[in-house]
Amino acid sequence: MIAVVNTGVGNLRSVLLALNRACPEVSVRIASERKTLRDASKVVFPGQGSMRDCIERLNSLDMVDELRRCLVTKPFLGICLGKQILFDYSEEGGSKGLGFLPGKVKRFTTKNAVKIPHMGWNSLIFDREHPLTKKLTSEDDMYFVHSYHLQLKNPSNRIAYVNYSGEITAIIAKDNICGTQFHPEKSQKTGQTFIENFM
Repeated sequence: MIAVVNTGVGNLRSVLLALNRACPEVSVRIASERKTLRDASKVVFPGQGSMRDCIERLNSLDMVDELRRCLVTKPFLGICLGKQILFDYSEEGGSKGLGFLPGKVKRFTTKNAVKIPHMGWNSLIFDREHPLTKKLTSEDDMYFVHSYHLQLKNPSNRIAYVNYSGEITAIIAKDNICGTQFHPEKSQKTGQTFIENFM
């Protein structure tokens, strides 16, 4: 069973549909309680909105400790905010994350006349080969919508980036954990390929 974490701020329906297309024989359930996370074989954490609101919601559902256990023991995919929450801190609301990986989430600046938010399609550039990027090429675009980006402390955790007034981390991976700044569930065929690779 795949658990999709529900904090009330994610695009759950699109994520559920994408997971069901990728692996129709596997049950996909929305997780709003610890038991669903505990019973899952894989965990997907989608998200939109602020890290502070997300952390508060997880605390109110008493899910933080179980989520931390999942990060150690199960394949985990964080999407957008679900990726950012893995790290130490976000400038959005001055909120601490889960601190599971080293890094900070910073707001885009307006230098070089960059538009904020970063919204629309952008091409992946790969740092190295990885099972998550199988069948994807540098000509494949993913869909982004975000005003904050990740500043990694450990560059070896990055497997792909995009150019947007500088290098913006697009995919991170470490052991059983991976995360995307883009929304694979909104990225049509290329996003579906990524989800199939994760599955």
